[in-house]
Amino acid sequence: MRLLLISLVSWLALGPAGAEWRAETVPTPGPVTSLEVRGADTRIGIGSNWYRIAPATGSLIAAQAPDFSAVPAGGLSDGRVASSDGAIARAWLAHPTDRYRHGVLGDAIEAGSLVIQRRDGSIGTVTSGANAVFEDLEPRIATLDGVDRIVVVKSYLRRGSALAIIDAEAMKIIAETPPIGHAHAWLNPAGIADFDGNGSTDIALVRQPHVVGLLQLWSWQDRQLKKVAEVPDTSNHFIGSKALGMSWTADFDADGHPDLAVPSLDRRSLRLIAFVPKVRDIARIALPARVATNIGSTGVAGRPALVAGLEDGRLVIIRE
Repeated sequence: MRLLLISLVSWLALGPAGAEWRAETVPTPGPVTSLEVRGADTRIGIGSNWYRIAPATGSLIAAQAPDFSAVPAGGLSDGRVASSDGAIARAWLAHPTDRYRHGVLGDAIEAGSLVIQRRDGSIGTVTSGANAVFEDLEPRIATLDGVDRIVVVKSYLRRGSALAIIDAEAMKIIAETPPIGHAHAWLNPAGIADFDGNGSTDIALVRQPHVVGLLQLWSWQDRQLKKVAEVPDTSNHFIGSKALGMSWTADFDADGHPDLAVPSLDRRSLRLIAFVPKVRDIARIALPARVATNIGSTGVAGRPALVAGLEDGRLVIIRE
């Protein structure tokens, strides 16, 4: 998953409204197995080797393996450490537990707590409570109302998932969306930005991306999460995958407002969705196979583009 908000909200002016978009297959030396993003840097895993896209030609060139911080003792073995230059230096999920046993992220182990290290070096822990877990792999550090906070998925044992906002000073959950309503019903965040242009930060999530695929936009207003939009036919995950970054935020129609790239429910097309002046598809790009990796950004011949791996091992660049 992307390490922090910077990569979830990468601002790219990709082109004018009405531009034609297409997906192009990139030749690779083998099947794409993973795609990792840190900020604007996208690395493509093929077997044990790593590559990136050459800006001039759009072809693959060798690259170093992504450098991930080691998860501290007591953290989730498959979790990632989030970091930022702000008030929250680092954050990670910890205290593994099998009390939920959903397994949507590849195993039945989830987190019972979240550890936050502040810039001054102090460390605190927020627990999920005995009736819930943090069903996530990497916390998201986001600036809401000028304050750095944590965005994470909290799943109740009997009521399913909710989106939780954690205050790093008070070391507690200060807001949640209503849980979905029944056990083993999960959601996955998709982007954090002022999508609807009202001056408040919004958090996009996909509710039940495997069976329902309902994109919801939750606005952070007056220290509360308020639902402001819903879009059907979306997905940003498949069961068992640890790739939680199957979306991208950018200004795809060059109107000055961030938009969201997210696959359709069947993951066979990529939707570029705008929320200003109303919810609409900027484009819907057919793909030669289902998206199976995180989505990243790249540049080709001076133009920004998106890149993703498909379930049949192919790599595609999506651009105008």
